[in-house]
Amino acid sequence: MWLADRLANLVTGLGGPRDKSAGNLHVHVPRARAELDAAYRDNWLARKIVDVVPFDMLREWRDWQAPPAEVAAIEAAETALGLREVLLRALRLARLHGGAAILIGDASPDPAAPLRPESLGQGGLRYLHVLGRHAIQAGEIERDPLSPWFGEPASYGLAGGQPVHPSRILRLVGAPVPEEAGGDAFGDSVLQALLEAVDHATAAAAHIAAMLPEAKQDVISVPGLSQALSTDEGTRRLTERFGYAARMKSMFGMLLLEGDGRSPEGERYQQKQLDFSGLPEVARLFLQTAAGAADIPVTRLLGQSPAGLNATGDADLRNYYDHIAARQAVELTPALARLDALLVRHALGRPAPEVWYAWRPLLQTSERDKAEIGRLRAETAATLAREALCPREVLAAGVEGWLVNADLFPGIEAAYRKGR
Repeated sequence: MWLADRLANLVTGLGGPRDKSAGNLHVHVPRARAELDAAYRDNWLARKIVDVVPFDMLREWRDWQAPPAEVAAIEAAETALGLREVLLRALRLARLHGGAAILIGDASPDPAAPLRPESLGQGGLRYLHVLGRHAIQAGEIERDPLSPWFGEPASYGLAGGQPVHPSRILRLVGAPVPEEAGGDAFGDSVLQALLEAVDHATAAAAHIAAMLPEAKQDVISVPGLSQALSTDEGTRRLTERFGYAARMKSMFGMLLLEGDGRSPEGERYQQKQLDFSGLPEVARLFLQTAAGAADIPVTRLLGQSPAGLNATGDADLRNYYDHIAARQAVELTPALARLDALLVRHALGRPAPEVWYAWRPLLQTSERDKAEIGRLRAETAATLAREALCPREVLAAGVEGWLVNADLFPGIEAAYRKGR
């Protein structure tokens, strides 16, 4: 086996001095903030990669599970604090610069003092401010495993030197980098690993666009051209002659030349055209590579329908929305846990561990699909009632909850309340 491998290396050059990939070496080159900002402002693909994911994560927002009056109070508190807009801006900054923070403000005049949830009453939150990574400085990572801030910065400082207690900071990370790999309290910009693919995609489109003016070129072979151009008078006469020829071609669609086009004394006219076949596939390949690197399907990133027979792109979008839902559960929900506990106290004036929320689904169900699901559930309920497999009171309560939450019949919830 060793001999076969060695012979293969000798024949193909793989692993030897002739192997072109033998000298490949990955070297980390951090992207400067100015370069990231310029890419975000001037490159449409980089901007969409940064903006699309936060927008989709917060597009449908969340559905609080509590009595209607408490849900209304919590949602009113979210609106008053501008939580959704603040979080969207912070997530975009985190993806662009590698990290961001939200400063939680209460009535305390000293941001260096701890923000204790038990001391917060109804209406206790005053503001939520977004701080970019460069507007806040993270202190040393807490190493004490008994500390509630273990693994997080033990302190923060604003750009002006004002210390801030970590209980007042909601930290958001862009592309996480393990500490063992050189990471710090924040992370990398998502463009750090994607900018090369983005540049290739935009450069491919730019090169194709630059070829369009050269798609058709008129070529005229003129006997004695060098001799005619050797004098000012010859250059002037030649320029005037072909200027007139170009104007005649534009007016009458014809080009008049001297001679038969074959003899040495006659001029010869040719038209050269570039072949663009295959170039669209090359540009599409680079765009697909950039979309794959960003973990965003082409149908969402470019807003185009997939090509091919019976191709709808539903599977790609469904996988992408499942990915977004997983990020909401794994990344966003834990990051918001401290703020949500304060938000409930701010809205209700008390802790409410029984109150919870769920992220609304991103994949919207069509009216036809809702009707079909409703028909199947109605048939199931009718079968359970007919076969007496479920107490009627329990089944009626379940059907009522389904009809109220299914959004099939507007006003049905008010009608149920009125009937009682």
